[in-house]
Amino acid sequence: MAETEAMPKRPDLPPARPSLKVFGAFSAGMGMRLVEWELGRAVMEMDVVPALLNGVGTLHGGCMSTLLDTALAHCAMYCTVPDNIRSGTTVTLTVSFNRPVFEGSRVTVEARQTGGGTTVFMSVAEARDESGKVVATGQAVGRFRDGCHVPEGIPRPKDLPPGHSLPRPRE
Repeated sequence: MAETEAMPKRPDLPPARPSLKVFGAFSAGMGMRLVEWELGRAVMEMDVVPALLNGVGTLHGGCMSTLLDTALAHCAMYCTVPDNIRSGTTVTLTVSFNRPVFEGSRVTVEARQTGGGTTVFMSVAEARDESGKVVATGQAVGRFRDGCHVPEGIPRPKDLPPGHSLPRPRE
């Protein structure tokens, strides 16, 4: 994304908060930022730029779904041990779109883990615009990678680049 595209057009928005995590190309290209992260909770932000708009000039539903999906997973992936990681994948994702989101807006998603065990986790999220209005909601069921269900996670492989999770084993 060009530097000018990453900046919101609305002068009333506060400066963007820095991301607590380096994301891979897809999420980074959308401008996602993980701005708060703790055990069972994640807050993500994204500024709505022209590249994220659909044909009618509002935030594309796929972009909103991706932001919600990422927050819903991250609330279950916080790791309490530095340099360890937790990893998982989404099994089901349900998104409800409540209001359109326009260029220059900032979407903030707060996700909470609501349950789970050694194999799966459940989480819910609300997406709000800069005025605090709920623009979308989401819920997900995810599956932990082996050993990743514990808050301590597992040692990060030395060859795993920043922004990446454990690759899925080929069957």
